[in-house]
Amino acid sequence: MKSLSRWISPLILGVVMFNTIRLVTDLPSHNPFWSNSVPFHLLALFVSVLMSYAFDFYARYYMKRVRAKNISVMLEYTLLLVYLFFAVNLILYLGDNIGILFLGDKIADYVIADVVCILYFFLYYIIIRNDKLEKEYNQQSLQMEKIKVDQLEIELKFLRAQYHPHFLFNALNTVYFQIDEKNKVPRHTLEMLSDLLRYQLYGGNKKVPIQKEIDYLKTYMNFQRLRMSERLVLNVRISEDLKEQEIYPLLFLPLIENAFKYVGGDYHIDLDMSCEKGKILFSLFNSKPLDAEIKSHRKGIGLENLRRRLLLLYPDKHSLDLQEQPDHFVAKLMIETECV
Repeated sequence: MKSLSRWISPLILGVVMFNTIRLVTDLPSHNPFWSNSVPFHLLALFVSVLMSYAFDFYARYYMKRVRAKNISVMLEYTLLLVYLFFAVNLILYLGDNIGILFLGDKIADYVIADVVCILYFFLYYIIIRNDKLEKEYNQQSLQMEKIKVDQLEIELKFLRAQYHPHFLFNALNTVYFQIDEKNKVPRHTLEMLSDLLRYQLYGGNKKVPIQKEIDYLKTYMNFQRLRMSERLVLNVRISEDLKEQEIYPLLFLPLIENAFKYVGGDYHIDLDMSCEKGKILFSLFNSKPLDAEIKSHRKGIGLENLRRRLLLLYPDKHSLDLQEQPDHFVAKLMIETECV
């Protein structure tokens, strides 16, 4: 239906424009409508319709170009009117010379054709421009609604995921008080795990100071080291400039989880985190064993959820680069924030 309307609209424009010219030409002169020969008028009508189709294609091309350059609406309309003036008068001049547009009064012909053609073409441009803007607005509205639905789904999943850490948090408290105070190592381990679960449970999905996120990540890495081989070499370099900047929580955790999950070979993990020119730069390297049966870092629900959260929370303000090699894996995450 839209395609049919696109092709019929210039035809209607050409017919209406030609007959308007005939009305303002014949009626004031008390001449019959469509006076003179019918073939002459049909030829002129064909020229009018052809001009309308040509203008339709040009108008859409022109609209695309000027919007890409982001010029003002006033300048957009002014340039169009200038183009129409020269184009219409050139066509009138050529048509006059081959005898299909001259009606007896050259000056009047030019004035009438200029006023009618330029006015109709200009109105037609405004109509298709507004139609384009309306379609884009509707698409943006639908996209915004989709984003809102996606955000609600994420919040729902987040609330559902809270049940598990909440249950574990209460269970850990019970186990903690059942351990004798002399057993400091297991009690300390439970304290670390409780801190991790507490952050996940009560951190929510709102921005937090990045120092709080860094403290959480350090606690998580210290907890993971308890179960890792003593061969593990863990190098953590975090810029001191990262303190008060706010960021959405738990965006770096999936990458660190993967590093500890797949580390092997030389048992080497390097973490770098800094801020530069309004961007938080996070880089993570881990060695891995040369084992074909080990699944790829790139797969898994954790990374898929991370990509989705980044897309929703930092649209066009992030980049995630995952580089997998036979013996190591590198993850680089950039987030634009208020870092200076």
